[in-house]
Amino acid sequence: MNAFLMTLFLIVCVLLIIVVLLQKGRGGGLGAAFGGGGGGHSAFGTRTGDVFTWVTIVLTGVFLLLAIGASLKFRPDQMQLSPPRFIPPGAEITRVTNVRIETSVPGAEIYYTLDGSAPTAESFKYETPIRVDPSRLTVIKAFVHHRHRIYRESEVVTVQYYGPGMAPTTTTATAPASSQPAAGPAPAATTGTGS
Repeated sequence: MNAFLMTLFLIVCVLLIIVVLLQKGRGGGLGAAFGGGGGGHSAFGTRTGDVFTWVTIVLTGVFLLLAIGASLKFRPDQMQLSPPRFIPPGAEITRVTNVRIETSVPGAEIYYTLDGSAPTAESFKYETPIRVDPSRLTVIKAFVHHRHRIYRESEVVTVQYYGPGMAPTTTTATAPASSQPAAGPAPAATTGTGS
């Protein structure tokens, strides 16, 4: 399919060039094709504007459609962003801890939730470390998003912080954020944020 599309595109380009050159040689170029440039006649026995104008219009339309189709067909695949990194990693904690979330991609943004729901671009935007307390189980889900369309959202990463004697919940998901159901605006954080 790709080879056929490119071959057709090249054929249309060549035909368009030939038609334009014929117009220039026989009837004054593109100016004559659109109504100007004197009264030259084509090899078909009609005025240049009668035949070559329509041929040029049709070929130009096909050329533009093929150019748009080719640009969409052959555009590079989106690069999926790497998942966010949590510092420290999710684990048992014995004191109040500030959790940092990092990404190595310049200009990327991190969104997260604290209530176990799937994060979206409407969730909390990470800006300052998240303060977690060992007196309660804290589940953080986060993903990396970039405004440029060449990047695809990262997988959702889930981490848990819990105090001594607490049992972490069972987690499974690391699916791309875009495949998660929309969760709407994230609720207020129960663990708070701090610098």
